[in-house]
Amino acid sequence: MSQGGAELVRRYYQEFLTSPGNLQLADELMAPDVVFDNPISPDGIHGLAAYKEFALRWYGGFPDRVFTVDELLEQDDKVAAAFTITGTHQGVFMGARATQRPIRVRGMNIFRIEDGRIKTVTAFFDPGQLLGPLGLAGGER
Repeated sequence: MSQGGAELVRRYYQEFLTSPGNLQLADELMAPDVVFDNPISPDGIHGLAAYKEFALRWYGGFPDRVFTVDELLEQDDKVAAAFTITGTHQGVFMGARATQRPIRVRGMNIFRIEDGRIKTVTAFFDPGQLLGPLGLAGGER
């Protein structure tokens, strides 16, 4: 039995991204050639292996991270998800050493589902909400 797109996206946030995170779940949730476009990865993330590496950076940088789904809307092969990320910068992330500062990032992802897996993710959020607490350029200080 195939799960619906909204349920797939919920699992992506709650089981794959939220601490502690199940990295192996990516194989079930995402297509091998998944593409993730987001404001902090200028060239995007291409392929399942690269997506897992990206997730590992989140796991290490924010071990207490929570990705909360604020709202979901599913239509045809698309799912829109409003989300909030909270956590504490406790490890290296994007070259920044741990600041012990909290983050709170609000945004929206548009997912395209193909053959029961996430094929593309396009993220929209203000990078300053993430980079500012880390002391990185482009963030609010």
